[in-house]
Amino acid sequence: MLDWIFEGIANWIASVITSIMDAVSGIFLNALGTDMTAMEEYFPFVTSAFNIMQYMAWALLFIITIWQLFRTFGGPLTESESPWQLLARSTMFAFLIGYAKPIFSIALDIARTPYTALMDASLNPGDFTFSGISSVLGSSIVTLVSAISVVGLLLQIILLIALGWNYFKMLLEVVERYIIVGVLCYTSPLAFCMGGSKATNKVFQSWCRMIGSQLLLLVLNVWFLRGFNSSVGQFVANGGALTSGHGNIFLWLFCALAFLKTAQKFDGYLASLGLTVAQTGSGMGMELMMGLRMLSGFAGGGPKSAGKMFAGGAASAAGGAAGSAAGAGGGFMAGLASKFKGNSYVRDAVVDGGGRMGAHGGIGFVGRAFGGMAARNGAELTGASISSVAARPAAVSGSIAGDIADRSIKNYMPHLSGKASPAGEGVGDNGTQMPVNPALSGVKYGSTQITGGHISTTATTADGKTASVDLFSAAQYDRPNTPHTVASASDGSQWYQIASGEGMGAFYPTPQFTGDASEAAQMAAAFPSAPEGTTLRTVGDGVLEASHPDGGNSMWYSGAHFQEPDAPHDSIQDSNGASWYAMQPHATQPHFEPASGGLGGDSGTDGGVSDGAAHYNRAQFQQFMPGYEQQVSQIDTSRHGDGQLEVRHADGSGTAFYDKTMYQSPRGDYQVYEDNRGGQWYAINGTPSVERKPVYENSKPVYDGDNLRTVNVESLKYRTTPVKFEDPKARDVNDRKPPNQKRK
Repeated sequence: MLDWIFEGIANWIASVITSIMDAVSGIFLNALGTDMTAMEEYFPFVTSAFNIMQYMAWALLFIITIWQLFRTFGGPLTESESPWQLLARSTMFAFLIGYAKPIFSIALDIARTPYTALMDASLNPGDFTFSGISSVLGSSIVTLVSAISVVGLLLQIILLIALGWNYFKMLLEVVERYIIVGVLCYTSPLAFCMGGSKATNKVFQSWCRMIGSQLLLLVLNVWFLRGFNSSVGQFVANGGALTSGHGNIFLWLFCALAFLKTAQKFDGYLASLGLTVAQTGSGMGMELMMGLRMLSGFAGGGPKSAGKMFAGGAASAAGGAAGSAAGAGGGFMAGLASKFKGNSYVRDAVVDGGGRMGAHGGIGFVGRAFGGMAARNGAELTGASISSVAARPAAVSGSIAGDIADRSIKNYMPHLSGKASPAGEGVGDNGTQMPVNPALSGVKYGSTQITGGHISTTATTADGKTASVDLFSAAQYDRPNTPHTVASASDGSQWYQIASGEGMGAFYPTPQFTGDASEAAQMAAAFPSAPEGTTLRTVGDGVLEASHPDGGNSMWYSGAHFQEPDAPHDSIQDSNGASWYAMQPHATQPHFEPASGGLGGDSGTDGGVSDGAAHYNRAQFQQFMPGYEQQVSQIDTSRHGDGQLEVRHADGSGTAFYDKTMYQSPRGDYQVYEDNRGGQWYAINGTPSVERKPVYENSKPVYDGDNLRTVNVESLKYRTTPVKFEDPKARDVNDRKPPNQKRK
């Protein structure tokens, strides 16, 4: 049964490899000719920057010419060239710089003739597909090793991997050589500027040799690739047999691999002949060994059946590909899968840069191929897989981006889903689950970039507003100086979250309170460090009104929505780690008996209160402001809502008191008094004065003939009046700064 399963898997892998080879076969040569169409359309900047290259070349040519002319003053000591020859050469090459593009277009046209001829030459045999290799390989191998079917299947996979890998390497060489020609062409003005002087002329000559050599190599790309294609067709037709009666599958395979390897190294061969060619490609060891690595986990001698090969290890292999870290002893995957993070093959297939976390070699190559397919078909990365990138240092982490990052970010940052986290995920340091933010339940994420210690994404809320969200690892970054919250990832790590843009309010939610005492538990959960007995009432976006146990009130402003106020305040953090500016409670005035005229005084005055009420008010004030020793005759409480209190004395003078939590320090002379509840007041002395005020009846001034009727009114004159603190200003939604990275 297991033999049959393994045969199906092997045939499927072979079909995938040959299908990929068929898909890419031919498209490179057709798209990458001897013109610069692909170069210009894939890299449009090189076209627009060509004029800059020309101006740079003219500037360099001018500098070189001036320097060589300057050397002529040294005479024979400097071995300078003739000034007239120098000027003539510089003028000629300045002209060539201006026509650099038509010149290299002519060179490309010359190379187009042999390139097109090789492309149009008919193959013998004609049409073929790489898919035919799989069936011919299978039948030929079975003929040679019919007694051991599993070994035959393994050989088929190994040979196909070696052949496909070298073919893709050759295609990469083709692209590299084309790109080198494009770079040489679009930087040609810099080569022309070197031809104006004998001292730098060798640079121009070397460029000419290199462009000629690279064009030759570009033409030979067609020769090599079409020659390999004809070999594949010949193999499919006769199974590797020769007309002499010799030859077999292995001889053809080694010849085909040698042909591809020769094509890859042909630039080195041309260089040994004296041609100036750029060395492309990279040494990758023996590709056959890469295929044989698939067998590196076998314990002991070679297995005799698929059942023995996967015994005890099937569960581990499946776990490694699907995300399980469980392993069993005895098989070639035993113990290896236990080292993987969740769905590590998918992770490795989508990570750009950084070290691989899953298997290496042949197993890793096949696993990443499967992982890439899964990623393209909607797979998500687990929190553990993302953690293997995000929790590492940026220099070695690599990065995850694209659609799979957008789909998977909530698996690592559960709070971004706006739902309760699974058990054990997204918990704080004290083991409690992070608070749920319903405002994030309908948010969509895009342009997500995940790398070591830093995650960035763009969030679109349900109402269409967008916000840029950045998360920085608390282990790798200092606490930000800008508004932020603290989030817990699925692996328990702490992250600083910074949001900006119109939709950033969803990431800095304002708790909803009504001011009722029954919300004490909710209040304690939202603000763990708030004084016990405090109740809150939500009055706006990012604004709360706090009622304190002693009867005082104050406003709390979210640091994410408002700038830090000038008024006295404390900083308090909510359960999300966001900072709030808790204004100091305003001073609480005692109850005074009201006066019709605004001043409570003795009987018979315009204060309008009885003797008993006047005595009560004076006693209340004396108790309220025990440090104020002057005798008070009248008390004005008409502006107590603005934090003001005014008293008058028997001699007509007075004192105005201003709540220190509501007013800035006044200029000039003043004193500070403390009331019996600990509140502080600015005290400013006033002198008596008499003002003439118009008399009004029915809201109109009264005239005695032509003269305005006035009346003398006693008042107090103050030399200074403090300025009231302004409410906090709204913060710019884009006013966010990234934190500093921790020093090692």
